[in-house]
Amino acid sequence: MTVTGTGSASAAPDLAVVGMAVEVTAPTAEKALAAQHAAANALLGALRKQHVAERDVRTDSLELSAVYAEGGGAAKLTGYRAAQSFSVQVREPRRTGRVIKAAVAAAGDSVRINGVTFDLADARPLRAKAREAAHADARSKAEHYASLTGRELGRLVSLTEAESGNPRPLTVSPSAFAKQEGVPVAPGEIQDSVSVVAVYELQ
Repeated sequence: MTVTGTGSASAAPDLAVVGMAVEVTAPTAEKALAAQHAAANALLGALRKQHVAERDVRTDSLELSAVYAEGGGAAKLTGYRAAQSFSVQVREPRRTGRVIKAAVAAAGDSVRINGVTFDLADARPLRAKAREAAHADARSKAEHYASLTGRELGRLVSLTEAESGNPRPLTVSPSAFAKQEGVPVAPGEIQDSVSVVAVYELQ
């Protein structure tokens, strides 16, 4: 007898990943880079004061580009734009709002908050719970079908887990933190689901 079992599990996020950037425009490339470096150093300093470990801050991109103004049929060079983006992991999600506010206060108008994603640092325990639920569901169905046919459920012959993706993280708009003076709580829960195909003998 072949049955399909499904199971799911959920858990509160224990990690927040914040996309941050500093962006500066200046008349010359040298001035733009200098201003960008100063803003980045201020941002990184604020993160350190918020006890964000250096290993939890990663530079994603570093850019320097010319800025042109359209007019009169010809583009005119008006300055240079320097930008640097970071991924910042906050290992206490309830402190995410405080970390964002500290970064904005330190680097001012040059700061950009590109997004906030809540996730699990280790999704394996959640997957294990989903597997347990899927296995129990398959076993329960098999026992039910065996009883319906007047037979005894025999040994498990094979068990196959269907392909499934990783638990989906929760993405939150930065505006959710705009009015938070205290410490916001990570919303919702991370969910994971598993499907298995089980083959049992009937006696």
